[in-house]
Amino acid sequence: MAESTWRRARQRAGRVLKSPLASQRLAAASAAKAWANRDRLGEAWERLQLAGGMLRDWSLRRYPEAPWATLITVAAVLIYFLMPLDAVPDMILGVGLLDDLVVLNRAWRWIGSDLEKYRLWRDGQDPEGRSANRSS
Repeated sequence: MAESTWRRARQRAGRVLKSPLASQRLAAASAAKAWANRDRLGEAWERLQLAGGMLRDWSLRRYPEAPWATLITVAAVLIYFLMPLDAVPDMILGVGLLDDLVVLNRAWRWIGSDLEKYRLWRDGQDPEGRSANRSS
C-alpha cells in the first residue's frame, strides 16, 4: 500500500468522523461500491459490510461502544476503498481492487476483534435497533 495514500485516507477519516452525516454517507457509498463489486471481493465483501455497518450504527448513536481508534481505521479503510486512484487504480481490470483487499486484510488484523464485538451486538438487535435480548 502506498503510505501517502493511506496517510491521506486516515487524515480524511478524522474529518469525516466529526460529522454523523458524512460518516453515514461514507458508509452508504462504500456499501454501494462493495455491492457493485461483490463477486470480485469475495470474503472481503462481508468485511466491508460489517465495517460500514459499524460506522453507520456509531454515527446514528446506536453503537457508541466503538473505540475511536477502530472508527478511524474503519473510516480510513472505507475512504481508501472508495479512492479510484489509490496505489493500484481501480479501473485496471483484474487488479484494481487488489490493493484495497490488502488494506482491508491488514486493517482486519488490527480491528477484527472490535468488528466481531460489533457483529455480536448487531446480531442481538431487533429491526428497530433495540436489544433483542432484553429481559421481560
